[in-house]
Amino acid sequence: MGFPSVMRSAGIAIIVSVAGLSAAHAATIVDEWKKIKAPAAPKLGEVTVDPSTTALLLLDFNGAQNPEKGPCNTKVKPRCIAELPHVAKLMKEARDSGTPVVYSITSNAAPEDIATVLAPKDGDPIVKSGANKFINTDLEKILADRHIKTVIVTGTASEGAVLNTAAYAALKGMDVVLPVDGMSSTDPYAEQYVTWHFANAPGVSAKTKLTKIDAIKFGKAG
Repeated sequence: MGFPSVMRSAGIAIIVSVAGLSAAHAATIVDEWKKIKAPAAPKLGEVTVDPSTTALLLLDFNGAQNPEKGPCNTKVKPRCIAELPHVAKLMKEARDSGTPVVYSITSNAAPEDIATVLAPKDGDPIVKSGANKFINTDLEKILADRHIKTVIVTGTASEGAVLNTAAYAALKGMDVVLPVDGMSSTDPYAEQYVTWHFANAPGVSAKTKLTKIDAIKFGKAG
C-alpha cells in the first residue's frame, strides 16, 4: 500500500472516529430515560393520628364551580374532581374528631370558589399563596398556635402545592401524613413521582407516612 493510500485510509478512520464521537456527545441523560423502569410502588400503611396535634390541609381545591377560579376543575384536572368525594369523607372524619381543617386557595380565588363539597366553615383558616403555602402566609403561625405536630396533606397539584407544602412541613420537623389518593395532577405520573419523592428523598422520607384515605384513623385526642 502506497503512502497516499495509507493517508486515505487514515483519513477515513479519522472521519469515522469523529462521527462516532459526535454521536456519543449528542446523546444525553434524557436519551437514557426511555430505558428506565418505574420502581415498585411503596407500601401504604395505616395511620392513626391524634386530633389534638394534627391538622388536615386542603390545598387549592378551588375552581370546581368555575374553572376560571382555580385548578380543581374538569378542564385541566378532572382527577381532582374525581377525588373530591373521598377527600370530603376524610374532611368529615377530621371534623367529627375535632381535628382542625386548614385551607389554601390560589391567587385568583376567593373562599367561595372552594369546591362546594369541601366548603369551609366559619373560623376555618384560609391562606392564599403560590406552590408553597407557608411562603408569604401565616400558615406556620396558624399551626403553631394550635400546637400542631402532624399535618395530613391533600390537594392539587400534587407536584405543586402538595409537594412544596408537605416537604416544607417535613423539613421544619413536622410529621406528614400523605394519602396518595388525595393528591391530584393533570397526569398520574406527577402523582407517582411525588409519592416516590416522599418515600425516598432525604429530609422528608423519614418524616412522612404514605397512606390512603381509608387507612387514616382519628384517635382520641391526647
